[in-house]
Amino acid sequence: MSIDRRNLLKSGAALTVASLLASTSHTARSEPGRSIDLPGADELVPENMPRAFSKNEMDRRWNKLRRWMKREKFDCLIIPARPAGNADIKWVSESNANWAVFPADGQPTLIFRGGDDSRFVRDNSSVKFDLRVSRFNRSQVIIDRLTELGMQQARIGVGNLSGQMRNDEGGVSYITMTNLKNALPKASFESAVQLLMRVKLERGPEEIEVLRLASRVSELAIRAIVETAAPGIVQRDVWFKVFKVLLDASGEEPQRISIRGGDEGNTAGGRPLDEPFLAGQICSQELAGQVLGYASQVNQTVCVGPPAPAKWDFAMKYCIEVFNYLVDVAKPGLSFQEYSELYKKKVENRGTAYWGVVFHTGGASGDGPRMGPKRPDENGDLVIKPGMVFTIKPRFAIEGVATPSAQFGSPVLITATGAEHLGVRKPEVITLAT
Repeated sequence: MSIDRRNLLKSGAALTVASLLASTSHTARSEPGRSIDLPGADELVPENMPRAFSKNEMDRRWNKLRRWMKREKFDCLIIPARPAGNADIKWVSESNANWAVFPADGQPTLIFRGGDDSRFVRDNSSVKFDLRVSRFNRSQVIIDRLTELGMQQARIGVGNLSGQMRNDEGGVSYITMTNLKNALPKASFESAVQLLMRVKLERGPEEIEVLRLASRVSELAIRAIVETAAPGIVQRDVWFKVFKVLLDASGEEPQRISIRGGDEGNTAGGRPLDEPFLAGQICSQELAGQVLGYASQVNQTVCVGPPAPAKWDFAMKYCIEVFNYLVDVAKPGLSFQEYSELYKKKVENRGTAYWGVVFHTGGASGDGPRMGPKRPDENGDLVIKPGMVFTIKPRFAIEGVATPSAQFGSPVLITATGAEHLGVRKPEVITLAT
Protein backbone atom coordinates (compact mmCIF):
# COMPACT_ATOMS: atom_id res chain seq x y z
CA MET A 1 0.00 0.00 0.00
CA SER A 2 1.31 3.45 -0.87
CA ILE A 3 -0.11 6.81 0.17
CA ASP A 4 0.43 9.48 -2.49
CA ARG A 5 1.60 12.69 -0.80
CA ARG A 6 0.39 14.59 -3.86
CA ASN A 7 -3.19 14.17 -2.61
CA LEU A 8 -2.21 15.72 0.71
CA LEU A 9 -0.67 18.68 -1.08
CA LYS A 10 -3.82 19.19 -3.15
CA SER A 11 -6.15 18.96 -0.15
CA GLY A 12 -5.71 22.57 0.98
CA ALA A 13 -3.53 25.62 1.15
CA ALA A 14 0.13 24.77 1.57
CA LEU A 15 1.45 25.00 5.13
CA THR A 16 5.16 25.43 5.65
CA VAL A 17 6.90 23.78 8.56
CA ALA A 18 7.78 27.14 10.06
CA SER A 19 4.09 27.95 10.62
CA LEU A 20 3.19 24.55 12.06
CA LEU A 21 4.36 24.22 15.64
CA ALA A 22 2.27 26.86 17.37
CA SER A 23 -0.15 24.35 18.96
CA THR A 24 -0.75 23.64 22.64
CA SER A 25 -0.30 20.24 24.28
CA HIS A 26 -2.99 17.93 25.64
CA THR A 27 -2.69 14.59 27.37
CA ALA A 28 -3.63 11.72 25.08
CA ARG A 29 -6.86 9.81 25.69
CA SER A 30 -6.12 6.17 26.36
CA GLU A 31 -7.34 3.02 28.04
CA PRO A 32 -6.96 3.33 31.83
CA GLY A 33 -4.06 1.25 33.10
CA ARG A 34 -3.06 0.01 29.67
CA SER A 35 -1.30 2.81 27.84
CA ILE A 36 1.58 5.24 27.99
CA ASP A 37 1.35 9.00 28.35
CA LEU A 38 2.16 10.97 25.18
CA PRO A 39 1.49 14.67 25.72
CA GLY A 40 0.00 16.35 22.64
CA ALA A 41 -0.90 13.08 20.92
CA ASP A 42 -4.42 14.32 20.05
CA GLU A 43 -2.89 16.97 17.81
CA LEU A 44 -1.11 14.42 15.63
CA VAL A 45 -3.56 14.30 12.71
CA PRO A 46 -3.04 14.92 8.98
CA GLU A 47 -4.77 18.30 9.15
CA ASN A 48 -2.01 19.54 11.49
CA MET A 49 0.88 18.20 9.42
CA PRO A 50 2.95 20.44 7.12
CA ARG A 51 2.09 20.29 3.44
CA ALA A 52 5.50 21.17 2.03
CA PHE A 53 8.95 22.55 2.72
CA SER A 54 9.31 26.25 2.02
CA LYS A 55 11.27 27.91 -0.79
CA ASN A 56 13.75 29.17 1.83
CA GLU A 57 14.42 25.58 2.88
CA MET A 58 14.94 24.43 -0.71
CA ASP A 59 17.25 27.37 -1.37
CA ARG A 60 19.23 26.44 1.76
CA ARG A 61 19.71 22.88 0.47
CA TRP A 62 20.79 23.98 -3.01
CA ASN A 63 23.26 26.54 -1.67
CA LYS A 64 24.75 24.04 0.76
CA LEU A 65 25.03 21.31 -1.87
CA ARG A 66 26.76 23.69 -4.27
CA ARG A 67 29.26 24.74 -1.60
CA TRP A 68 30.08 21.08 -1.01
CA MET A 69 30.34 20.38 -4.74
CA LYS A 70 32.82 23.20 -5.21
CA ARG A 71 34.83 22.02 -2.24
CA GLU A 72 34.95 18.50 -3.74
CA LYS A 73 35.59 19.94 -7.23
CA PHE A 74 32.46 18.47 -8.82
CA ASP A 75 31.17 20.49 -11.78
CA CYS A 76 27.88 18.58 -11.84
CA LEU A 77 26.02 15.76 -10.11
CA ILE A 78 23.80 13.17 -11.76
CA ILE A 79 21.55 11.56 -9.19
CA PRO A 80 19.49 8.40 -9.84
CA ALA A 81 16.49 7.13 -7.94
CA ARG A 82 17.35 4.21 -5.66
CA PRO A 83 15.10 1.15 -5.29
CA ALA A 84 15.74 1.05 -1.53
CA GLY A 85 14.97 4.75 -1.04
CA ASN A 86 14.94 8.02 -2.93
CA ALA A 87 16.55 10.21 -0.25
CA ASP A 88 19.06 11.95 -2.55
CA ILE A 89 16.58 13.07 -5.22
CA LYS A 90 13.99 13.91 -2.58
CA TRP A 91 16.45 16.16 -0.75
CA VAL A 92 17.41 18.16 -3.84
CA SER A 93 13.93 18.34 -5.36
CA GLU A 94 11.13 17.06 -3.08
CA SER A 95 10.01 15.00 -6.07
CA ASN A 96 9.88 11.40 -7.25
CA ALA A 97 12.01 11.99 -10.34
CA ASN A 98 13.96 9.07 -11.81
CA TRP A 99 17.10 11.17 -12.37
CA ALA A 100 18.32 14.62 -11.42
CA VAL A 101 21.10 16.55 -13.17
CA PHE A 102 22.38 19.13 -10.70
CA PRO A 103 25.09 21.53 -11.95
CA ALA A 104 27.30 23.60 -9.68
CA ASP A 105 25.90 26.59 -11.59
CA GLY A 106 22.70 26.68 -13.60
CA GLN A 107 19.21 25.25 -13.46
CA PRO A 108 18.83 21.65 -12.22
CA THR A 109 17.04 19.13 -14.42
CA LEU A 110 14.58 16.48 -13.32
CA ILE A 111 13.82 13.50 -15.56
CA PHE A 112 10.54 11.67 -15.02
CA ARG A 113 9.09 8.46 -16.32
CA GLY A 114 5.71 10.08 -17.04
CA GLY A 115 4.25 13.47 -17.83
CA ASP A 116 1.82 13.66 -14.90
CA ASP A 117 4.64 13.72 -12.35
CA SER A 118 6.50 16.33 -14.37
CA ARG A 119 3.44 18.59 -14.59
CA PHE A 120 2.78 18.23 -10.87
CA VAL A 121 6.28 19.49 -10.06
CA ARG A 122 5.90 22.32 -12.59
CA ASP A 123 2.65 23.45 -10.96
CA ASN A 124 3.53 22.93 -7.28
CA SER A 125 7.26 23.18 -6.66
CA SER A 126 8.53 26.24 -4.80
CA VAL A 127 11.73 26.15 -6.89
CA LYS A 128 12.08 25.93 -10.65
CA PHE A 129 13.56 23.03 -12.60
CA ASP A 130 14.25 22.12 -16.17
CA LEU A 131 11.73 19.27 -16.54
CA ARG A 132 12.01 16.38 -18.99
CA VAL A 133 10.14 13.14 -19.56
CA SER A 134 11.62 9.91 -20.85
CA ARG A 135 10.15 6.49 -20.39
CA PHE A 136 12.98 4.83 -22.31
CA ASN A 137 16.55 5.68 -23.36
CA ARG A 138 17.00 7.89 -20.33
CA SER A 139 20.77 8.03 -20.70
CA GLN A 140 20.37 10.06 -23.91
CA VAL A 141 18.33 12.67 -22.03
CA ILE A 142 21.11 12.91 -19.43
CA ILE A 143 23.74 13.18 -22.17
CA ASP A 144 21.78 15.93 -23.93
CA ARG A 145 21.48 17.94 -20.71
CA LEU A 146 25.16 17.51 -19.79
CA THR A 147 26.11 18.66 -23.28
CA GLU A 148 23.85 21.72 -23.01
CA LEU A 149 25.54 22.57 -19.70
CA GLY A 150 29.00 22.34 -21.29
CA MET A 151 30.09 19.31 -19.26
CA GLN A 152 32.08 17.58 -22.02
CA GLN A 153 35.30 17.80 -19.96
CA ALA A 154 33.76 18.12 -16.50
CA ARG A 155 34.25 16.19 -13.28
CA ILE A 156 30.82 14.66 -12.72
CA GLY A 157 29.68 13.05 -9.48
CA VAL A 158 27.29 10.10 -9.71
CA GLY A 159 24.89 9.10 -6.95
CA ASN A 160 24.47 5.41 -6.05
CA LEU A 161 27.60 4.56 -8.04
CA SER A 162 29.67 2.89 -5.30
CA GLY A 163 29.96 2.89 -1.53
CA GLN A 164 26.20 3.09 -0.97
CA MET A 165 24.93 1.99 2.43
CA ARG A 166 23.81 -1.68 2.22
CA ASN A 167 25.09 -1.80 -1.38
CA ASP A 168 28.79 -0.99 -1.59
CA GLU A 169 28.99 -1.75 -5.33
CA GLY A 170 26.15 0.64 -6.14
CA GLY A 171 23.14 0.30 -8.38
CA VAL A 172 23.66 2.44 -11.50
CA SER A 173 22.98 0.61 -14.76
CA TYR A 174 26.04 -0.61 -16.66
CA ILE A 175 24.32 0.44 -19.90
CA THR A 176 23.70 3.96 -18.59
CA MET A 177 27.30 4.46 -17.48
CA THR A 178 28.66 2.99 -20.71
CA ASN A 179 26.50 5.35 -22.78
CA LEU A 180 27.57 8.35 -20.69
CA LYS A 181 31.28 7.54 -20.96
CA ASN A 182 31.08 6.87 -24.69
CA ALA A 183 29.23 10.12 -25.34
CA LEU A 184 31.47 12.23 -23.07
CA PRO A 185 34.90 10.53 -23.29
CA LYS A 186 36.79 13.54 -21.87
CA ALA A 187 34.56 13.89 -18.81
CA SER A 188 35.33 11.98 -15.63
CA PHE A 189 32.61 10.19 -13.66
CA GLU A 190 33.20 9.51 -9.96
CA SER A 191 31.09 8.38 -7.03
CA ALA A 192 29.26 11.15 -5.15
CA VAL A 193 27.64 8.75 -2.67
CA GLN A 194 29.49 10.05 0.39
CA LEU A 195 28.85 13.68 -0.52
CA LEU A 196 25.13 13.11 -1.02
CA MET A 197 24.80 11.23 2.26
CA ARG A 198 26.87 13.56 4.40
CA VAL A 199 25.54 16.85 3.06
CA LYS A 200 22.13 15.94 4.53
CA LEU A 201 23.27 15.11 8.06
CA GLU A 202 23.33 18.61 9.55
CA ARG A 203 19.66 19.46 9.27
CA GLY A 204 18.03 22.81 8.66
CA PRO A 205 15.38 24.23 11.03
CA GLU A 206 12.43 23.00 8.94
CA GLU A 207 13.87 19.51 8.62
CA ILE A 208 14.41 19.38 12.38
CA GLU A 209 10.80 20.29 13.10
CA VAL A 210 9.56 17.68 10.60
CA LEU A 211 11.76 15.06 12.30
CA ARG A 212 10.41 16.20 15.67
CA LEU A 213 6.89 15.56 14.39
CA ALA A 214 7.89 12.22 12.87
CA SER A 215 9.39 11.21 16.23
CA ARG A 216 6.15 12.00 18.04
CA VAL A 217 4.14 10.13 15.40
CA SER A 218 6.43 7.11 15.75
CA GLU A 219 5.88 7.02 19.52
CA LEU A 220 2.18 6.42 18.87
CA ALA A 221 3.26 2.98 17.64
CA ILE A 222 4.67 2.12 21.09
CA ARG A 223 1.41 3.17 22.67
CA ALA A 224 -0.58 1.08 20.18
CA ILE A 225 1.50 -2.00 21.03
CA VAL A 226 1.02 -1.45 24.76
CA GLU A 227 -2.75 -1.11 24.26
CA THR A 228 -3.20 -4.15 21.99
CA ALA A 229 -0.51 -6.78 22.65
CA ALA A 230 -1.28 -9.58 25.12
CA PRO A 231 -0.71 -13.33 25.47
CA GLY A 232 -2.63 -15.12 22.71
CA ILE A 233 -3.00 -12.02 20.50
CA VAL A 234 -1.67 -12.68 16.99
CA GLN A 235 1.21 -10.39 16.12
CA ARG A 236 -0.26 -9.43 12.73
CA ASP A 237 -3.28 -7.90 14.48
CA VAL A 238 -0.96 -5.64 16.47
CA TRP A 239 0.98 -4.84 13.28
CA PHE A 240 -2.16 -3.68 11.47
CA LYS A 241 -3.25 -1.63 14.48
CA VAL A 242 0.14 0.11 14.51
CA PHE A 243 -0.04 0.73 10.74
CA LYS A 244 -3.47 2.35 11.08
CA VAL A 245 -2.41 4.50 14.04
CA LEU A 246 0.63 5.87 12.19
CA LEU A 247 -1.31 6.40 8.97
CA ASP A 248 -4.13 8.18 10.80
CA ALA A 249 -1.63 10.46 12.56
CA SER A 250 0.36 11.80 9.61
CA GLY A 251 -1.59 10.71 6.53
CA GLU A 252 1.55 8.97 5.23
CA GLU A 253 2.45 5.31 4.97
CA PRO A 254 4.84 4.31 7.80
CA GLN A 255 8.44 3.83 6.75
CA ARG A 256 9.08 0.85 9.05
CA ILE A 257 6.92 -1.47 11.16
CA SER A 258 8.77 -4.59 12.24
CA ILE A 259 7.40 -6.29 15.38
CA ARG A 260 8.27 -9.66 16.89
CA GLY A 261 7.71 -11.50 20.13
CA GLY A 262 10.59 -13.68 21.29
CA ASP A 263 13.16 -12.38 18.80
CA GLU A 264 14.76 -9.15 17.62
CA GLY A 265 12.29 -6.84 15.93
CA ASN A 266 14.19 -6.65 12.65
CA THR A 267 13.83 -10.42 12.15
CA ALA A 268 10.18 -9.82 11.23
CA GLY A 269 11.41 -8.09 8.07
CA GLY A 270 8.69 -5.45 8.29
CA ARG A 271 5.94 -8.06 7.75
CA PRO A 272 2.80 -8.80 9.80
CA LEU A 273 3.47 -12.24 11.30
CA ASP A 274 0.98 -15.03 11.96
CA GLU A 275 2.47 -15.79 15.39
CA PRO A 276 0.72 -15.38 18.76
CA PHE A 277 2.35 -13.49 21.61
CA LEU A 278 3.19 -15.72 24.59
CA ALA A 279 3.01 -14.88 28.27
CA GLY A 280 6.35 -13.60 29.54
CA GLN A 281 7.68 -13.09 26.01
CA ILE A 282 9.76 -10.00 25.18
CA CYS A 283 8.40 -8.00 22.23
CA SER A 284 11.00 -6.08 20.19
CA GLN A 285 10.35 -3.65 17.33
CA GLU A 286 11.64 -1.14 14.80
CA LEU A 287 8.99 1.56 14.30
CA ALA A 288 9.10 4.65 12.11
CA GLY A 289 6.26 6.90 11.06
CA GLN A 290 6.71 9.53 8.35
CA VAL A 291 6.03 13.24 7.94
CA LEU A 292 6.74 14.78 4.52
CA GLY A 293 8.57 11.56 3.70
CA TYR A 294 10.94 11.92 6.67
CA ALA A 295 11.07 8.98 9.07
CA SER A 296 12.27 8.84 12.66
CA GLN A 297 12.72 5.45 14.31
CA VAL A 298 11.76 4.49 17.89
CA ASN A 299 12.33 1.23 19.75
CA GLN A 300 11.16 -0.13 23.10
CA THR A 301 11.12 -3.73 24.21
CA VAL A 302 8.00 -4.68 26.15
CA CYS A 303 7.32 -7.76 28.28
CA VAL A 304 4.02 -9.34 27.20
CA GLY A 305 2.57 -10.05 30.62
CA PRO A 306 3.72 -12.22 33.52
CA PRO A 307 5.66 -14.27 34.25
CA ALA A 308 8.43 -11.87 33.22
CA PRO A 309 12.00 -13.24 32.93
CA ALA A 310 13.82 -12.95 36.25
CA LYS A 311 16.33 -10.36 34.99
CA TRP A 312 13.93 -8.45 32.76
CA ASP A 313 13.40 -5.49 35.07
CA PHE A 314 17.13 -5.12 35.77
CA ALA A 315 18.08 -5.38 32.09
CA MET A 316 15.55 -2.83 30.88
CA LYS A 317 16.36 -0.35 33.65
CA TYR A 318 20.04 -0.55 32.84
CA CYS A 319 19.33 -0.20 29.11
CA ILE A 320 17.49 3.04 29.88
CA GLU A 321 20.41 4.14 32.02
CA VAL A 322 22.74 3.49 29.09
CA PHE A 323 20.44 5.46 26.79
CA ASN A 324 20.42 8.44 29.18
CA TYR A 325 24.21 8.23 29.47
CA LEU A 326 24.58 8.32 25.68
CA VAL A 327 22.35 11.39 25.52
CA ASP A 328 24.45 13.06 28.21
CA VAL A 329 27.79 12.43 26.47
CA ALA A 330 26.62 13.28 22.93
CA LYS A 331 28.63 16.42 22.30
CA PRO A 332 29.79 18.10 19.08
CA GLY A 333 33.34 17.09 18.17
CA LEU A 334 33.05 13.45 19.28
CA SER A 335 33.53 10.94 16.46
CA PHE A 336 30.91 8.26 15.97
CA GLN A 337 33.55 5.61 16.59
CA GLU A 338 34.57 7.22 19.89
CA TYR A 339 30.88 7.46 20.77
CA SER A 340 30.46 3.75 20.01
CA GLU A 341 33.35 2.86 22.28
CA LEU A 342 31.83 4.86 25.15
CA TYR A 343 28.63 2.84 24.67
CA LYS A 344 30.50 -0.46 24.66
CA LYS A 345 32.41 0.42 27.83
CA LYS A 346 29.24 1.50 29.65
CA VAL A 347 27.41 -1.72 28.76
CA GLU A 348 30.31 -3.89 29.84
CA ASN A 349 30.21 -2.35 33.31
CA ARG A 350 27.16 -4.54 33.98
CA GLY A 351 26.89 -7.17 31.26
CA THR A 352 26.94 -7.55 27.50
CA ALA A 353 24.98 -6.53 24.42
CA TYR A 354 24.43 -7.19 20.76
CA TRP A 355 26.92 -4.82 19.09
CA GLY A 356 24.88 -3.99 16.03
CA VAL A 357 23.47 -0.63 14.96
CA VAL A 358 23.27 1.80 17.87
CA PHE A 359 23.07 5.17 16.10
CA HIS A 360 20.45 5.20 13.34
CA THR A 361 20.09 8.40 11.32
CA GLY A 362 16.59 9.65 10.62
CA GLY A 363 15.36 11.29 7.44
CA ALA A 364 14.16 10.21 4.03
CA SER A 365 14.35 6.52 3.17
CA GLY A 366 17.87 5.37 2.43
CA ASP A 367 19.68 7.96 4.52
CA GLY A 368 22.76 6.98 6.52
CA PRO A 369 24.88 6.45 8.41
CA ARG A 370 24.19 3.56 10.75
CA MET A 371 26.86 2.99 13.35
CA GLY A 372 27.81 0.67 16.18
CA PRO A 373 30.91 -0.52 18.08
CA LYS A 374 31.75 -3.23 15.55
CA ARG A 375 30.92 -1.27 12.41
CA PRO A 376 33.83 1.18 12.02
CA ASP A 377 33.68 0.71 8.26
CA GLU A 378 30.27 2.44 8.19
CA ASN A 379 31.37 6.06 8.54
CA GLY A 380 33.20 5.65 11.84
CA ASP A 381 35.19 8.77 10.99
CA LEU A 382 32.10 10.98 11.08
CA VAL A 383 32.07 13.59 13.84
CA ILE A 384 28.98 14.58 15.81
CA LYS A 385 27.87 18.09 14.81
CA PRO A 386 25.03 20.45 15.75
CA GLY A 387 21.95 19.87 13.61
CA MET A 388 22.41 16.10 13.32
CA VAL A 389 19.33 14.02 14.19
CA PHE A 390 19.64 10.32 14.90
CA THR A 391 18.05 7.60 16.99
CA ILE A 392 20.13 6.28 19.87
CA LYS A 393 19.01 2.68 20.42
CA PRO A 394 21.25 0.75 22.83
CA ARG A 395 20.67 -2.91 23.67
CA PHE A 396 21.47 -4.82 26.83
CA ALA A 397 21.31 -8.60 27.15
CA ILE A 398 18.63 -10.08 29.39
CA GLU A 399 20.24 -12.82 31.46
CA GLY A 400 18.46 -16.12 30.80
CA VAL A 401 16.84 -14.87 27.56
CA ALA A 402 18.57 -15.85 24.33
CA THR A 403 16.82 -13.14 22.29
CA PRO A 404 15.76 -10.37 22.09
CA SER A 405 17.84 -7.92 24.07
CA ALA A 406 16.35 -5.16 26.18
CA GLN A 407 16.30 -2.05 24.00
CA PHE A 408 15.23 1.57 24.29
CA GLY A 409 15.57 3.79 21.24
CA SER A 410 14.56 7.41 20.78
CA PRO A 411 15.56 10.21 18.37
CA VAL A 412 17.74 13.09 19.54
CA LEU A 413 18.85 16.39 18.06
CA ILE A 414 22.47 17.43 18.52
CA THR A 415 22.69 21.04 19.71
CA ALA A 416 25.68 23.32 20.21
CA THR A 417 26.15 21.96 23.74
CA GLY A 418 24.68 18.46 23.80
CA ALA A 419 21.59 16.51 22.78
CA GLU A 420 17.85 17.13 22.99
CA HIS A 421 15.07 14.52 22.93
CA LEU A 422 12.68 14.86 19.98
CA GLY A 423 10.07 12.53 21.43
CA VAL A 424 7.87 13.04 24.47
CA ARG A 425 7.47 9.58 26.02
CA LYS A 426 8.94 8.70 29.38
CA PRO A 427 11.71 6.07 29.39
CA GLU A 428 10.26 3.29 31.56
CA VAL A 429 10.03 -0.46 32.00
CA ILE A 430 6.77 -1.77 30.51
CA THR A 431 5.37 -5.14 31.54
CA LEU A 432 1.83 -5.67 30.26
CA ALA A 433 -1.07 -6.86 32.44
CA THR A 434 0.60 -5.83 35.70
